Amino acid sequence: MIYLVSNTPFLHEKVINLKVCDIKFKIFNIEKKYDAIIFTSKNAVKALEYNQIMPSLKTDIYTIGIPTFKAAKNFGFENIYIGRAGTGNAFACEISHLLVRKKRVLYLKAEKTVSKLNLILERDGVRLDCIEAYENKFVKVDVSLKPPSSAVLIFTSPFNVECFVKNFGWDESWRAVAIGKTTAQSLEKYCEAVICGKVSIKDCVQTALKM
Repeated sequence: MIYLVSNTPFLHEKVINLKVCDIKFKIFNIEKKYDAIIFTSKNAVKALEYNQIMPSLKTDIYTIGIPTFKAAKNFGFENIYIGRAGTGNAFACEISHLLVRKKRVLYLKAEKTVSKLNLILERDGVRLDCIEAYENKFVKVDVSLKPPSSAVLIFTSPFNVECFVKNFGWDESWRAVAIGKTTAQSLEKYCEAVICGKVSIKDCVQTALKM
């Protein structure tokens, strides 16, 4: 059986969805006009909706991953760049030369992040403002939900890895699929995870089914 450790469920007969963390949106406002906005998670887009903030839909948007791109598109943004990089650091390097031309850039981020995206962009001369738009909260789940031996686990973020291990520890028979390199790095102390070729849950599931 495959266990998807994520806030985002995926419907498949061989996939069990396991939620070990939750999202809490923060209260904020955007008082300036920005030439570009960076989203590295669909939760940042949802944070705009939560706070009923409506930036200009013609603002240049920079997203990482298909889910984040889709969230921005569904919000109504028209000019969306989707990054090819699979990690926040690599994404920053990919887009810095595009953003350095902008007068003012906004990065809507999680309270805690693994990547140094904002530091890399600031180092490269991007005029950047950061707002903490949401935070990840640990969820204690019943021990009966612990995956059995030899299960295949899909992790969609380093924080999901942290919360999973906090709940269940680690069984050496488990095999893991990571949605990206950063998530895979958070699993290194437990196992050698298979890194999915694309930053999408669908592709992670397809990879897990072959294992």
